[in-house]
Amino acid sequence: MSLEFLKNKFADLFYKNKITIVYIKDIKEKRLHVIFSNGKEELINLSALIHFEEKSNPISDINHILVLLKEKQESREKMKDIFNLKELWEVINNEVEELPAKLAVELILGRTPQEDEVAAFIRKILEEGLYFKLKEPNLISVMNSSEVEKILTQREKEFERSKKITEGENFIKALLSGDINLFEEEIKNFWISALKSYVIWEVNTSSGKIVYEALKRLNLTHPYKVFEILVKNGYLSEDENLDLLRTRYPLNFSEKEEEESKKILKIPVYMEKREDLTSLYTFTIDAEETQDFDDALSFEEKENKYILYIHIAEVADYIKPDSPLWEGALERACTLYLPDAIYPMLPFSLSHEKFSLKKGTLRSALTFKIIIDKNYNILSFNPFLSLITVKERFTYNQVDEALQKNSFLQKIYEILMHFKKKREERGAVAVFLPEIQVKVTSDGKIVIKKIEMSPSRTLVAEAMILVNTLSAEFLYKNQIPAIYRSQSKPLEIIQNQKNSLYLKLLQLKFLAKSELSLQPGYHSGLGVDYYTTLTSPIRRFLDLLIQYQLKCFLLEIPFLSEKDLKKILPELIENLQRSLQIQNKRERYFLLKYLKLYLKDEPLRGLVLDIQSKKAKIYLIDFNIIGEIANLEKNLSPGDEIKVKIEKVNPHLDILRLKIV
Repeated sequence: MSLEFLKNKFADLFYKNKITIVYIKDIKEKRLHVIFSNGKEELINLSALIHFEEKSNPISDINHILVLLKEKQESREKMKDIFNLKELWEVINNEVEELPAKLAVELILGRTPQEDEVAAFIRKILEEGLYFKLKEPNLISVMNSSEVEKILTQREKEFERSKKITEGENFIKALLSGDINLFEEEIKNFWISALKSYVIWEVNTSSGKIVYEALKRLNLTHPYKVFEILVKNGYLSEDENLDLLRTRYPLNFSEKEEEESKKILKIPVYMEKREDLTSLYTFTIDAEETQDFDDALSFEEKENKYILYIHIAEVADYIKPDSPLWEGALERACTLYLPDAIYPMLPFSLSHEKFSLKKGTLRSALTFKIIIDKNYNILSFNPFLSLITVKERFTYNQVDEALQKNSFLQKIYEILMHFKKKREERGAVAVFLPEIQVKVTSDGKIVIKKIEMSPSRTLVAEAMILVNTLSAEFLYKNQIPAIYRSQSKPLEIIQNQKNSLYLKLLQLKFLAKSELSLQPGYHSGLGVDYYTTLTSPIRRFLDLLIQYQLKCFLLEIPFLSEKDLKKILPELIENLQRSLQIQNKRERYFLLKYLKLYLKDEPLRGLVLDIQSKKAKIYLIDFNIIGEIANLEKNLSPGDEIKVKIEKVNPHLDILRLKIV
């Protein structure tokens, strides 16, 4: 279709998000050569056209065109407000579906309209966007009642939302000034809750989106800025555990879990089908502050043989699959030991009392009897249900002292070190760094303690590794469905890393992640072909599950099928990752806060890990934490030990910037 009929006409375009009047000077194929009111000329696509005058108006004088354009623009803008679109719509709705814009204006005015009036009418339609649509230039369509109702409802929602955003803007301003007393309690509660939600989940909630719009008006959209405001006004603690809230880790036990716990507390220790080992000298070895004891040891020397008993608190005797406590334990995955709080996998009444292998208390246990000859060969491995009474509670320090004397503990240590050496000979690649224990006291003081891998801790660790390894092999050979731990071989083995901190840290980079699966696999960190964990059923769900499977086998009752475990495994992996993330971030937070509060201007020992461009990653030797030097000027090499000071530290934003002393 030829567009020549548009030549030399005044027209309206929707151009650059606004309606503007032009004079069509010429036609270039499907494009309009137009003159704007500022004298600028352009080629515009036909799709921008919304109205054109009926009559051509050839004008050669450019100044005359510009005068007319400005006059028409002013005239059309003024005329818009004479049209009541609702009244017209109510008359013609359901009568016609479309009609020329000129005819619609004629119906309103009762006379033949002028060109500017028709153009003004179309502008009004586009501006109001409610009762009519522009189908094509100079032709309108009539919206039906349902379309109009839908738009009105949407606009009402948008209006209410806009009001709410303005309310939020005013509330945040009042919060910044420290005076929100003018707001009603309901409004205060909503906005405090919404701001907290924004700090945690940002715009991923409905209230978060509204908060964002209000904050945007005040240039305060960064969640940390909002966090600071809420802390200043007392609505959040400075040390609020946002990761705990963000990951929705269950902080409290449900009513059903509490009810089940109360019932379990009343259940006596079952004596049947258990071997009475209460006469054995049984002892625990734990940290001084430990309150939940889930493993104990006994040792005998008979007939040129050594008998090592490893007793594990029997939780599976009370907690069964699909029960509230079982499901809650799966959701938590493990007990969270945070610097400032403990969130137990099971209620304290069970984990610290009913199930805990406390000194002098009769307890049911799952015992593993390992008979070893004088050459430290394992002759037999026998798991069974037992009754035990812990006779002595040792701390790590006490055992370290006893190991220096002529003690029966020395023989246990010697046996376990033999198995440790065998694992190492089989290729175990483990990196041991001092553990930095971070605790927050009741009065808010942060206490840092470096824990070395002492002989007593090694003794306990090796006992648990031994029983976990033997149990995993037992499960597999007896075709008991289980979840195993494995670890692929490192991508690279760093030689002579045991005596070099830098090489140890370098080796860590090449270690593969530990994995959970339904089939056993080689565990490179331990140097074993079979591995699972069942030694901490009070604090780890996997251990509870494995204990349940083994107990069912021993009692010859149905255990969970491989299909059942296949359903559990993905959820367990996800929940374990969540717990690990919370634990690591919380420890790092308080480490950074400790550095900020107590060592801001102190020289610290640093080890250069990596250098890229003008940045260096620095490992703080005494705190097992990594920081960064920016704008590096001094020549450094990986492995260099240097002295640094803190340049900037922000625990909440996880910033640790260092400078060379």
